[in-house]
Amino acid sequence: MHLGVVGLGGLGHMAVKFAKAFGVKVTVVSSSPSKQKEAVERLGADSFLVSHDQEQLEAAMGTMDGIIDTVSASHPLLPLIGLLKTSGKLILVGAPIEPPELPVFPIIMGRKLIAGSAMGGLKETQEMIDFAAKHNVTADVEVVPMDYVNTALDRLDKEISGAEEQAVKAYGWAARDSSGVLSPFHFTRRGNGDNDISMKILYCGICHSDLHLAKDEVGMTIYPIVPGHEIVGEVTKVGRNVTKFKVGDIAGVGCMVGSCRSCDNCTQDLENYCPKMVWTYNKHHEDGSRTFGGYSDKIVVNEHFVVQIPKNLPLQGTAPMLCAGITVYSPMRYFGLMEPGKHLGVVGLGGLGHMAVKFAKAVGAKVTVISTSPNKKKEAVEQLGVDEFLISHDQEQLQAAMGTMDGIIDTVSAAHPLLHLVGLLKTNGKLILVGAPIQPPELPVFPLILGRKLVAGSAIGGMKETQEMIDFAAKHNITADVEVIPMDYVNTALERVAKADVKYRFVIDVANTIKSPY
Repeated sequence: MHLGVVGLGGLGHMAVKFAKAFGVKVTVVSSSPSKQKEAVERLGADSFLVSHDQEQLEAAMGTMDGIIDTVSASHPLLPLIGLLKTSGKLILVGAPIEPPELPVFPIIMGRKLIAGSAMGGLKETQEMIDFAAKHNVTADVEVVPMDYVNTALDRLDKEISGAEEQAVKAYGWAARDSSGVLSPFHFTRRGNGDNDISMKILYCGICHSDLHLAKDEVGMTIYPIVPGHEIVGEVTKVGRNVTKFKVGDIAGVGCMVGSCRSCDNCTQDLENYCPKMVWTYNKHHEDGSRTFGGYSDKIVVNEHFVVQIPKNLPLQGTAPMLCAGITVYSPMRYFGLMEPGKHLGVVGLGGLGHMAVKFAKAVGAKVTVISTSPNKKKEAVEQLGVDEFLISHDQEQLQAAMGTMDGIIDTVSAAHPLLHLVGLLKTNGKLILVGAPIQPPELPVFPLILGRKLVAGSAIGGMKETQEMIDFAAKHNITADVEVIPMDYVNTALERVAKADVKYRFVIDVANTIKSPY
């Protein structure tokens, strides 16, 4: 028999010992790579899998007769089901507070089962004790005096190692199916680890991608989903290794909360392009727990993925910059478009577009907005200070502006042609796409060749660059233009986002309106 043991704590290490005494092959499945040595060398496990290492899991698919899952923290069952052979058994002895999702299809296709078990009867307990005596099996323990008990209980609360505290209860609004309708949702956050900060969420912006994912329009949503990746909050707790923050600081969390920290991209401060980058919601942490976003009362994040918010920035207008702001700032900086005298085109005057205008004007660039909406001209010129405004379907205006722009930031996600945008560029001009139409556009190759022009893409920015963007905004008094809403207005707000009926970003007043019971 081949047994998998999930978790190497008090229950898990006993499962390994009993299994080895029976002569069973044992694989430990753990979120902690540091436990591999003790599992293999001291306890005699035959192999060790890191639960968030997809290559390791893929290689072990379909190899186990059964799995004993001892973990009480929230974690997905799908990868464990995949490790089982046909007719394999997943036995749950740890009980997560938040019920896990049941992967029905893999169970059906493999005639597999998921069962639970709680201790044993007295006859079986005596049998277990006698078996342990026969095979010299006992628990690995640390003996303490009576007056140490409170400290011991505190250490148990931190899983002995002190590395992590137990999961904490949280409250937010979640979508549960592709209707995208959000409603109140109770869930758990992972505990505050040594390198983490905990935040009380004050404000959270609404991004168009929140709508896409709530409705599963790109086919990758994990329900239930708590959206939100434009988060500003107050630090309420810091881990013992945290150096950037103290309790009471104002901090921000954007689109990502994790990465491998060791690949080429990560070592160049480009965590946003890490193959193992962890999104702020709709993903899993290294320990297997779900990520949930900012439409909620609190969040726990590794301090590396948190930015410091300067005191002079209004918090409502700062939240959207953690997605909309960095999404345009990063390519404008990288492609050399944030320079005095440059002529920048901005396609679309929404959440991203109006931020691009503000950044460009702050450095003295000339800005032309390109829009399908003539009624936006007045606000673009009078409120945002753009130099010119082009109607994207007015051929005379486009013809007059041909070959005049050093670069264009295209923020539009709706389907639209690129040919006329490439025509607006000077020789060596750059068209940068930050909006992603679901239907791929046609690439006008011939105009690119004749003008030595380029079309490129860009996704948010790394943590160093995001902090740089926030500091730049503070220096130039730049924030997003927002409409602040209560939490219970979120469904109406998402409907309005779908109709582009907002100037220019909704921001949820989370702290004052979520009514959290925790």
